[in-house]
Amino acid sequence: MEKEKALLEEKLERALQKRRNLEDIQIGLIELNREKAQILMNFSDAWQGNQAYTTIGQLQDEMEAEWRETRKNANTLEKQLVEEQRQIRNQLELLEENKANGAY
Repeated sequence: MEKEKALLEEKLERALQKRRNLEDIQIGLIELNREKAQILMNFSDAWQGNQAYTTIGQLQDEMEAEWRETRKNANTLEKQLVEEQRQIRNQLELLEENKANGAY
């Protein structure tokens, strides 16, 4: 039983580490998105006229769509990691309950 508990705790720690890594990636993505917006602003300042406004508008739309898709994927992954952690914690609780009840 102790071996099973140690394995579950190790799985839980790996799941927590995955979530921390995802948070670091999300922070990096936010910074990258800000940099892209700054580049677009610099482009806007340097290039003017109808063609520039059309191109800038298209780029803004593409960036926004890309950002929404990225956030959607990150949120889905985060939900999966939270569920994985919940399941592992439930297994640990069940293991402890069984131990307390003398099932092992």
